[in-house]
Amino acid sequence: MCIRDRVKTKGERVLVVADLHLGIESELTKRGMALPSQIPRAKEELVRLMNKHQVNRLIFLGDVKHNIPIASWREWRELPQFFEELTQLARVDIVRGNHDGGIEGMISKNVTVHDARGIVLGKRKRIGLMHGHTWPSPDLLDTQIIVMGHNHPVIELRDKFGGKVIEPIWIRAGLNVKKFPKKLRPQGEDSPKLLVMPAFSKLVGGAIMNRELPEEYIGPIFKAGAVELEEAEAYLLDGTFLGKLANLSK
Repeated sequence: MCIRDRVKTKGERVLVVADLHLGIESELTKRGMALPSQIPRAKEELVRLMNKHQVNRLIFLGDVKHNIPIASWREWRELPQFFEELTQLARVDIVRGNHDGGIEGMISKNVTVHDARGIVLGKRKRIGLMHGHTWPSPDLLDTQIIVMGHNHPVIELRDKFGGKVIEPIWIRAGLNVKKFPKKLRPQGEDSPKLLVMPAFSKLVGGAIMNRELPEEYIGPIFKAGAVELEEAEAYLLDGTFLGKLANLSK
């Protein structure tokens, strides 16, 4: 999904989205689920959000495309026009994700692709942005908050009759930078918070944060135990506070 409240930097209104996985339909078709291209629908939703929030910069936090190592014919055919139309509305950046190999051949010349270790927005209230399949660059450790995708966090809600629904969520947590590689640890005492974004795509699976074991989460930050999950907070897409993950899992 997206950061619906604008990230404000000087002279910019920035919309950040993660994990579109455009082209996933080709994989689902192989499993017997035939779906039309989701790229037009994704573009329509992005344009709606950009107009609603009057943004002039759009940042993709990785996994814009889905198929690896070889892209589908649909990605090759539709993504160039997808990016071309978005660049008519705003500056467009991509922070590379693990599914974005070869994306340079599918984008408009006006799209900027950044290293997977992330970028920093702002000067005073600095925000770090990355996909999450790599360690962040040292610059991101000098921010107030690191925003990442990659895990597609969701929560499983059950009622007393055994019914259940699965909803995408935001995860806000502290970081234990002592678990980071020594060369990345900040010099000061302060360390950034972590905000994990839900996936923009409704077709991808997700990590059920109140059921799965921590070792099943992906990405080096989670694998190293650097995310303080016991105190992590969960929020629905509309900002509704659900509580701490430790309590929700019970």
